Amino acid sequence: MTYEYFCKHCTRKAFFFFVFKAYVYGGVFVVWISVFPWFFHYDVKPDSCFTKSETKTSTYIVTRQLILKYAPKFSALKISRLLEEKYDVKTSRQSVWRFLNRFKKSKSIRDPPRQRVRGISDLHIKAIDQWLKKDNELTANAIADKLRKTFSTKISKGYVSLIRRKLGWTAKRVKYCQLISHVNKEKRLHYAMKVLSMKEKFLNVIFVDESTVELTSNGRMFFYKPDSDLSQLPARKQKPKHSYKVHVWGGISYRGRTDVCIFTGIMDSVIYQQILASNFVPFVSAAFPDGYRLYQDNDSKHKSKSTKEWMRQNGVLDSVMETPASSPDLNPIENVWAAMKQHLQNKVKPRKKDELVQGIADFWLTLTPQKCSAYIDHLHRVLPYVILNHGGPSGF
Repeated sequence: MTYEYFCKHCTRKAFFFFVFKAYVYGGVFVVWISVFPWFFHYDVKPDSCFTKSETKTSTYIVTRQLILKYAPKFSALKISRLLEEKYDVKTSRQSVWRFLNRFKKSKSIRDPPRQRVRGISDLHIKAIDQWLKKDNELTANAIADKLRKTFSTKISKGYVSLIRRKLGWTAKRVKYCQLISHVNKEKRLHYAMKVLSMKEKFLNVIFVDESTVELTSNGRMFFYKPDSDLSQLPARKQKPKHSYKVHVWGGISYRGRTDVCIFTGIMDSVIYQQILASNFVPFVSAAFPDGYRLYQDNDSKHKSKSTKEWMRQNGVLDSVMETPASSPDLNPIENVWAAMKQHLQNKVKPRKKDELVQGIADFWLTLTPQKCSAYIDHLHRVLPYVILNHGGPSGF
């Protein structure tokens, strides 16, 4: 038996299915009546038809009934799109797929009742804490598996996460840094202690290095409004598989910057010597007539026999400092490269080769002696952390 009902608050139509069951219990004739509502034309929000306490329950029941209606004909992705287009109900295809799988097992629209976790003692909590101390990358699923295998205790990953938070463990995204061998750690530690003991000021030091810059016009972050479909369009930005790249060489000191050199191709010893002849030597002749020191990394083209011979002939070799390997954090020009790439991504947004080269040149002109001094002063913050970490990465 069915009964048709029109809601007085909206245009929805509901059918109520009445199921009658009659049986004799203890000599008494008993009639059992069951009522099953089925809604159609779900084209408005249910807030106008239900009380505040009934709104959430009624909404997800109607949504799941619609999912079962479309399940024989459409995929989970198609169902999620139909619900949003026809009924203004936003749900992901993963939610649709999970509900259909759960419905095949339970044959029920409603969620199964949550089972209360029992059997967790102080021993289990101490074991979780010890496992995290031994391996701080254990996930909640991995901890739940270890509890099941070790103690035959089955708990959900959500409860494991709750225990982990109560123990004081919090998640943090990993930040990667350079890999340093034990030999280089000792050299870094010795260098940092020597610099601090001598109260080095780096007043006549020129920090040089090279870097690679890609042609990209997209920043790393954007903002959008969840209720606006147009503002979410930038979430997926196109990026070429092999972007155009240029290489940049430069140097900074307390007395200013060298001329920048922008080039393509692979830098070898010959090209590096040409850069020093055209960009480095004229700068030190004008800015450091009283003497200077050159800080460069231990790249093979910087330490090759031909480069050392060229430096000896041009009076540069005696001014080269002995620097530890695997130490980008001890060269302040690395922070200049990071600031330059951020400037290109957020402000210049180059789309052509000429725009990229011009953006690099314009940024380099902004490096006044005051800005160069600020970058070099940062080195005095890095050196104590190198010593505290026994020559390991400083974190800067």
